[in-house]
Formats: sequence, structure tokens, C-alpha cells
Amino acid sequence: MIIIHGHGVNGISQENYDLIIENTDLLLLECPHCHHTGTRVHAYYDREVKCDDDSFRLLVLRVACKFCRKTHAVLLDAIVPYSSVPMETTIEIIHADSSEKIRRVFHKYGCLEFHEIYHIIRNFKRLWKERLASYGIVIDADISRNSIRVFKRQFMQIPCTLCGSYG
Repeated sequence: MIIIHGHGVNGISQENYDLIIENTDLLLLECPHCHHTGTRVHAYYDREVKCDDDSFRLLVLRVACKFCRKTHAVLLDAIVPYSSVPMETTIEIIHADSSEKIRRVFHKYGCLEFHEIYHIIRNFKRLWKERLASYGIVIDADISRNSIRVFKRQFMQIPCTLCGSYG
């Protein structure tokens, strides 16, 4: 996957995603596999995103590398790979350090289930907390960029982190 950082567009919506993709030169995207630049549109897929009291389908771009032909999803840094919970909400859940704060998060985001909140907390404690601390990485606005720089993965990207390799 290819993560696009920032661009000053707040919130996840199809309109914001499309705007960022339209303003991104696909020929300048680096393939995470072979590290060449140059991709082309390959396909799109739907993924669920849970925001506030509602969830919606986001049409996500997949690109193919012109050199190695591997395909990659193009995600915004506000999106946690393999999760329907956005980065901002995930960070809010991680910072909920008491049962009362967790209940407030649950009531604030009506589309989330308790098991999803506890799954995020459990995975953070099990797979990310000590790793972040050992590198002195704090959970702030730069967490996505720092996680990719150090671990070669988006923060809270779980399936690839389970293998334990941080190349």
C-alpha cells in the first residue's frame, strides 16, 4: 500500500479522498516493493469507514507499478489499513485510559461496537505500545509519518505487524 500524507484536507470523505487523488501525480508515487517511481491506475475497491454516528463506503484507488507490476492501494494517512476505524478515532480510543473515557468514546461514535474499541486497545498494547516507546515515538499528528519511517508500516497496521518483522 501507498500512504499519502496530509495535504490539509480534514476528515475522510469520498470527496476529500478524490480531491487528494486528483492532485497527486501517480507517476511520482514510489512502489513500496521495488522502489521505482511510476504507477498507473489499476482498479478501485470499496471499504467501510466508520465516522461519528455513521459508516460509509469509500472507493479506494489501486495502482500498479509500471516496473514490477505489483498493485497497491492508495490510502490517506487518516486511514488505518485493514480497519474501518479512521486514524483520528483510533488515536482517541488509545488515549482513553479509563473505563469512563472508553464509554464516552463509545457514545460519541455511535457506529462503533464495544468489541471494536477493545480490539483496538488490545492490539495497541500488544503490538505497538512498547515498540513506539523503544523508539521514542509519541502518538501525535506525526504518528503516521514516523511509523512508516521507522517500521515501514502505517501506525496500527495489524496484519503485517503480526509477523514481527520490522525491516
